[in-house]
Amino acid sequence: MIKKYSPIFLFLICFSFTANAQEKFVHNLSKVPASLNPSFHAFKDKTRIGVLAEFASQAQGNQSQHKYAFGSTSFDEYNFQLGVDLFNNNLKNSGYNYTSAIISYIYRLQLANEWYLYPGISGGYSNYRFDFNNLTFQDQLNIFTGQISANTIDPITASENIGFLDVGASIMAHNDENMIVGLSFKHLNQPKISSRQSENNVNLNMLVSAQLGYELDINKYGQAKIPEYSYIYFFNAVSLQGPNTRLDFYQDVTLGNFSIGVNEHLNFFEAASFTEIGFATSITLETFEFGLNYRLPFGAQAKQFLPNSLELFLVFDISRFKERGRKDYSRFY
Repeated sequence: MIKKYSPIFLFLICFSFTANAQEKFVHNLSKVPASLNPSFHAFKDKTRIGVLAEFASQAQGNQSQHKYAFGSTSFDEYNFQLGVDLFNNNLKNSGYNYTSAIISYIYRLQLANEWYLYPGISGGYSNYRFDFNNLTFQDQLNIFTGQISANTIDPITASENIGFLDVGASIMAHNDENMIVGLSFKHLNQPKISSRQSENNVNLNMLVSAQLGYELDINKYGQAKIPEYSYIYFFNAVSLQGPNTRLDFYQDVTLGNFSIGVNEHLNFFEAASFTEIGFATSITLETFEFGLNYRLPFGAQAKQFLPNSLELFLVFDISRFKERGRKDYSRFY
């Protein structure tokens, strides 16, 4: 298949080689908030492992995919938690691949009125790889014979492998009833991500994000029309990176071991803005939760650059003293 430049690829190159390089955000953020704020690994001091994958495609043939895996465990006797995050994002047929491995240390402080505070630090290694050798450029195409030449004079044909150390900090606080707040800083060291072919030094902008979650019990009095343990959970996040802003809003309804929700995402770049809408559902069976989020770009401009995508996740709670077959499905249980 002939590989041609597509709008999403050009858009990716633009943002990858400038100071406006952007994060790839997980769309099931209300379920796996530690992907944005590592201090959430310590929420309720649980030991958990999980995996998440996105499947998306473009009409031009490019397939984008991100994969995320994490693990966390609590050391109660020492009042701290360790978390590990592994992330991969690639754009098939276009030579772009990003990988990251981060480990986090989160300390627990008990405050007054049943509040807990979790400050954390993170460090790891990340790598950007751009492999343009597999692309077919315009000067390689013979429009009269349909043949493709093996040679091109386009200077972009090269492979770039940019690795760097990454440092972050985070904090999270929650009570035992219904509220959680967080603040995170990624890329504190603003690592250099310049291409060797670039004449200017380019550094990855620091990502600052604030999060707020609130749970509302909608069946306090055990009404028979809905399951006994039913909740509405609101989760919001505001993220800033350089001149760019992202707003995430989640509304999840939990009905026993089943949940359903909608989410909205607003992206404001320096020269464009995009809106996305997602529909989510999940089911919890004893020690594991499985769910999905189907995302749709909203508006003509967003549809030009963003594909529809399906994101699946599976999380296991393997805490040592976890009660099997729990009945209360509150996040704060």
